Amino acid sequence: MSETVQLEQLMNEKSTVEDEGRELDEEQKQLKLRAKMLTEKIIQELKKKNNNKQNVVNQLQSTVGDLESQLNALSASNQRNNDETLEDNTETEEPNVAYEEAPQQTIDDNVSVTEVAEAIDVDMDSKDKRKRKFF
Repeated sequence: MSETVQLEQLMNEKSTVEDEGRELDEEQKQLKLRAKMLTEKIIQELKKKNNNKQNVVNQLQSTVGDLESQLNALSASNQRNNDETLEDNTETEEPNVAYEEAPQQTIDDNVSVTEVAEAIDVDMDSKDKRKRKFF
């Protein structure tokens, strides 16, 4: 083969490779654009879901607020009723010696529960026994 034929073949191959490179660049652009569009759609869908969740949360907060108001109203009304009942009882009853002894008994019977900040490990003895077996 002559050098001109070889040169011509190399030029054709170069042209083919360059065309392939341009096609790949174009495909890359298209894929980036498609990825961007899909990401935007996903963002829109996520925003819709978040809006729906926010609406549900708002409704629940409103319901909780209403229930707390009802509870506070009931507690206040019960407290007033209890206060009125105590006032009526103290006005009508005479002091009784047995009445004074009863609260002291209930005071002795009261139990106090306190929360502990850390858990107590009950199996410490069994762990110590295992450690001692090795020595």
